[in-house]
Amino acid sequence: MSNAQSTGMVDMTVGSPLRHILKFSIPLLIGNIFQQAYNLVDSVVVGNFVGSEALAAVNTAFPVMFILISLFIGMGMGGTIMISQFFGAGDMDSVRKTIRTANTALLAISVPLTVIGLVISKPALRLLNVPDDTFGMAHIYLVIIFIGLIGSMGYNVNFGILQGLGDSRSPLRFLIVACGLNIVLDLALVIPLGVAGVAIATVVAQLFSWIYGILYIRKKYPELNYNPFSLKLDVHLLKKIITLGLPIGLQQMLFSVGVLVLQRLINSQGSSFIAGFSAAMRIDNFIALPLMSFANALSAFVGQNVGAGKYDRVQEGLKATLLISSGACLVITAVVLPLGQFFLKLFNQKPEVIHAGMAYLLRVVPFFLVLTALFMLTSVLRGAGATVAPLLVTFVAMCVVRVPAAYVLEHYFGAENLYFSFGLGWGVGAVLALMLYLSGGWKSKRIVQDLPEPGDGASPPGVLLGD
Repeated sequence: MSNAQSTGMVDMTVGSPLRHILKFSIPLLIGNIFQQAYNLVDSVVVGNFVGSEALAAVNTAFPVMFILISLFIGMGMGGTIMISQFFGAGDMDSVRKTIRTANTALLAISVPLTVIGLVISKPALRLLNVPDDTFGMAHIYLVIIFIGLIGSMGYNVNFGILQGLGDSRSPLRFLIVACGLNIVLDLALVIPLGVAGVAIATVVAQLFSWIYGILYIRKKYPELNYNPFSLKLDVHLLKKIITLGLPIGLQQMLFSVGVLVLQRLINSQGSSFIAGFSAAMRIDNFIALPLMSFANALSAFVGQNVGAGKYDRVQEGLKATLLISSGACLVITAVVLPLGQFFLKLFNQKPEVIHAGMAYLLRVVPFFLVLTALFMLTSVLRGAGATVAPLLVTFVAMCVVRVPAAYVLEHYFGAENLYFSFGLGWGVGAVLALMLYLSGGWKSKRIVQDLPEPGDGASPPGVLLGD
């Protein structure tokens, strides 16, 4: 694979697992920071120039959008798993076919998803019990986001392709440009257009990321023959993408439903509590980026090594990632808790909003060490192709533990203490994920055949697509 490496693709089946994961995760972390940066700018600008009701509207609308596209996100991640395993096994022809099939599926599903989103946006917000003072703005935000949905979906496909090939640097280039564009548009459009300006800025930035990503991949990786509009589809590969991606999509949807149910409980506490929760969630999303970056790096590492049949390297990669991510958790906790009020004031100056936000941070951030164990274990399972296992973990952690616990805690101990349900759900999920990992069933989930038996560590001469 030296030729692949010379073009920017990275073969993670040889060399130090720790070095590969760090090299992959650092550009990914920087990219995630920029991506969250323009989300933070949205919140800062809206919260300070429009008001706390608008901030609550933007953040209330997000789960509605996410639940609709979660199945497609799952399909994209299924494609990423296949690309990484085919690449690890040295089958570049199957890599190219998988890429063409994934892009054809994107174009086929984008218009129906947009129409569905426009139709369900109002009923979904009503179901969430969104307060009247935020309902109209939340609906406007959703309508604009759904109209520009193809840009977000296309960017995720491009990112998944590059991640499967071990390239985490390329997405950073066009993401930085898109982030800058979003910030400029935010500042130009929010004051005259309010929440609509934020949505327009987000849509334009994501669309730019997608188009720029297409041009970049075509130039940097000519061997891929990348043409997302070729409309070529391999039915057998599509079935594999669906088999792998459907459980991931259902996992994302299940998580989103759980968030929506919790959002309904939070919405019943009033606009200030909602705004405090929304601001704290923005901080949470930002400080969790190192953990997410390490988890994505580990998933790509596992995919390539499972494709090559090198299961001993999977265990080494997991140990290395748990070590560095645990250290990151300790640093995050030591920094965020003392400075929590300062960060919250960036979004809104109202004392009641800051108080509500601190209630979240104090009850959630200390449990990040548990969250990192959950992230890394499920990343191994997912990267190996055992995509049903993370779905089971999410169902138990979210639906069996977190959501019921949140309602019980809110009823008996007050709204602020419902946040203890987060750590409780993560703990149960981490224990279950550990049991599934130790069972070893994920070792049989590789999608390529004609490989050596698990444990012999040899590299295969070629592969065929599995049934």
